[in-house]
Formats: sequence, C-alpha cells, structure tokens
Amino acid sequence: MKHLMFVPLLFLFKYAGAQVVTGKLIDKDTRLPIKYIFIASNSGSAFADANGAFTLKISNILDTIRINSMGYKPFKLAAANWGNFSRTIELEVKYTQLGEVTIKAKKNYYKDSVSLRQEYAKQFNFRGPRFNEIIRMPSTTMPFAGVSIDVGNLFRAINKKHTRDYKLQQVLLRDEREAHVSARFTKTLVAGITKLQGDSLETFMGSYRPTASALDKLSDYDLIRYIKSNLERFRLSGGKKNVLPRMLKDGESLE
Repeated sequence: MKHLMFVPLLFLFKYAGAQVVTGKLIDKDTRLPIKYIFIASNSGSAFADANGAFTLKISNILDTIRINSMGYKPFKLAAANWGNFSRTIELEVKYTQLGEVTIKAKKNYYKDSVSLRQEYAKQFNFRGPRFNEIIRMPSTTMPFAGVSIDVGNLFRAINKKHTRDYKLQQVLLRDEREAHVSARFTKTLVAGITKLQGDSLETFMGSYRPTASALDKLSDYDLIRYIKSNLERFRLSGGKKNVLPRMLKDGESLE
C-alpha cells in the first residue's frame, strides 16, 4: 500500500510540465501561410498543415521550439515564453549559396508527411490516459473528500507501451524523422559541397548522416559547415567508413 501511494506522484511529475502549443506560420514578406513546414521540440514534432497551422506537444517547460526549414531563416523560442495563446510565426526567406550549391525549400516531402499523418491520424495521435484522467481530485463542493484513482486508466497508462497502436506510432515517428533527415541531407547537396562521387559519396553520407535530433538544431548554413568539417575528417581517414549513428531498434520508444 505504501508503494502504491507513490504511483500518483510519479504521474504528477511526468505530466506536470505537459502542455500543447498552437501556432501558424506565415511568410514575412508575402504574409501568406507556409505549408508543410516541420516544427520540433525536445519532446515532440509536428507539421504545419495546408493553412500553416500546427499543434505541438510539449512535455517539459524547459523545451525549446525550433523551426529549421530549407529556404527560411531558423526560428527558435523557449516553450516557457510561448504563452497560453496561438502564436503567428513570421519566417523570413533565406537562400544559402555555396559555389554552385543552392539550398531551396522542398515542399513534396512535407506534403507527403502531412498526408501520412492524416492517413494514420489514430496512431499519430495515440496517447495514454492523462494525469487528470487517472487521479481524480476532490470536488470543490466536497473539500473533505479524498483523492481517488481510476484503476482502469492507471492500468492502461502503465501498459501503454505494450499496445499495438503505441508500437505502430513509434515506427511511424521514427520513419518520419529519418525521412526528414533524408529531405535535407541529400546527395545533391553533399556532392555539390564535397565534390565526391560514386562509392566515396555513398560512404561519406552513410558515415556522417546526422541524427534527426542533431539536424533539428542546424540551420542551412550550419548544415553546410557540418558537411565541410566532416569532409576533412573523411579525407584524413582515407575515405574509410565511420561508425553509423545509432538508430532506434524495433519497438524502442522516442520518449
């Protein structure tokens, strides 16, 4: 019984900083909505829809919301400064050039991702019971009533990660994140910067492919610097294959 008393506290700490932020992305110059842009935080990700609107889950008040999209200057804002209202984010167009390499926004990937999220909306939106669905606080009309626990919801929350929807959600999120990397870390971009071709290009891309979380923090300019700095390491190693970034295993959670 003593140990059971700690269960509500564990859920309290887990959900205490959870919130959902909403916003809309527009082009600073044209004032038109920006469609299918990727938005990330330390604990989740989202895509702007056809109207530029998005909803992003934040699980910790210390999270940072980041937007690093090809063709636009990077944007970031601490979740604590977001406020309890829907923000309109003005993104400024930026084209980064390096010799003959030009980074431009690519819409098809983002549009496909939004379509996939719509098709698998149930799995993408899957969640376990919230804290207030597990722990029932006493009514204001009955101040002396004790705190109650919904045993059914508590059981579902504990076993959430064993459900089919949760496992499929994690696979979809993993694939989406890897597709996001592939949409920015492209052969055209890498070949244009490194001048590598054939097997050397394939080896370099496999060795220095950035993780999704690392790429979220890189602007277009930072990504170019990342490729150039690793090109020097690649040459010093004689073009040998490096250790690939760790990928999520089947069934492993992104949380």
